[in-house]
Amino acid sequence: MQLRAILERIKRFVGREDSNPTATGPDEVSSLLIDTFAEDTGEEAGRGGTVSAAAIRAACRRMQSAKTKGDLLRIIADEAAAFDLRDLEAMNARFERKVAHLPESYRDRLLESVREEIFGAHHRLVLLSRNGGGSDDPPAPALDGYCSMVAEACTAKAREKDPKYLYLKYLLSAFTMFVMEEPAHPVGTPFPGGQIVDKWEGTYLCPVRDMADDVAFALCPYCPAVQSTEPTFPEMRARRQERRRRESLANYWTNYKG
Repeated sequence: MQLRAILERIKRFVGREDSNPTATGPDEVSSLLIDTFAEDTGEEAGRGGTVSAAAIRAACRRMQSAKTKGDLLRIIADEAAAFDLRDLEAMNARFERKVAHLPESYRDRLLESVREEIFGAHHRLVLLSRNGGGSDDPPAPALDGYCSMVAEACTAKAREKDPKYLYLKYLLSAFTMFVMEEPAHPVGTPFPGGQIVDKWEGTYLCPVRDMADDVAFALCPYCPAVQSTEPTFPEMRARRQERRRRESLANYWTNYKG
């Protein structure tokens, strides 16, 4: 399925008639959030050194061999050590340029999530690895397929441009999804139309989780978030809490006072 058709499905699903926070380009925003490969244009790549496709494939094989989350953490940390703060800033600046034309209220919320996705993930990665963190639990089974996808994506990108920043994006996402078991896009990330990535009763919810499986090299098929079965507008959490309260009261009166 073509990306355009997928984006149309996403807009219909996540939008609401009285909300249009990204009237100047919802397709562009959805594509930036979903299509990791297309998002990376190779701008400024090569500054501070390059990363070869062969080296990336070798690292992906090492990640696939990780028996525990601790092992995986150390492999990712070793690979991420080749990047510095300037690389993180370059990634963030490139995204900022791409969304500069969006309405300020939406753009600021989106960029806050993107900064957490880049700088927050890197900070936690460094701290956890330095402190010897990472559990003895095995990584999620999806890791094997994810690493194969990363190797294929970076090899394809290398035919066009330096895959350096694309690889860094995938490394940070691997840490977030397979070591921390959190969604690639942080809780609160806003999608065009108003819905967000959310967390409810220990489960991460995404409004587009199952709608981007046909996008080549996307993070979505490997993300621990599940497809939300109801809208995830920010105000929905209060409604879910009220619904749970009513259910608890009904259960109390039925089973204890009935």
